[in-house]
Amino acid sequence: MDYSHKRRLVLGFFLLVLVLLYIFQNVSMLIRTIGAIVSLLLFYFVDSSFKFEFKLRHYIYVLLMIIAAFLLSPLYFLSTIYDKIQHFFMPLLGSIIVFFSVDRFKIDFKWKLFITFTTLMALIVFLEIGEYLFDILFDLKLQGVYLRDITGLERLNLIQSRIDDTMIDMILGVLGSATFALFKTMGFFYKKKFKKSKKH
Repeated sequence: MDYSHKRRLVLGFFLLVLVLLYIFQNVSMLIRTIGAIVSLLLFYFVDSSFKFEFKLRHYIYVLLMIIAAFLLSPLYFLSTIYDKIQHFFMPLLGSIIVFFSVDRFKIDFKWKLFITFTTLMALIVFLEIGEYLFDILFDLKLQGVYLRDITGLERLNLIQSRIDDTMIDMILGVLGSATFALFKTMGFFYKKKFKKSKKH
């Protein structure tokens, strides 16, 4: 994908979140919007600086993750399962992106898979540490599962303890990455077998 097309995609998303920011004028939306913009710009910067040459589909995956994590973050306080779905699918999508980056190395498939899996595990750990630190410093309620009070006020009820939430999130992250590894391995051996049968 040409970098000019990628720039248009990034700028288009930037304009979209600015429109959303104008429509929903509040501090919470401002923080989420800034987080979304910075995340996408960071991905574009890494792609262009290190010449990873990510495809359009990779940008779509990143956009889906950004929208789910930042712009739809109020859903964390409306549904107990929303956060859990994220912690399974985000490592899965992240594995696709990391494997694409690692695939250029001239090493065996098993090492590419190993690097991808361990990179995702490290990212999951760092994110959970980040959540812990932000909760300690700013009380953002990133750890634990909270639901809004039935009255609809700002009051939040703790549904799942912080330690249980953290451990379940990490387990789901491992399962998401392992699911990618499983399907990638199945695809690898299928292609290998297909090539062998083609030769005979």
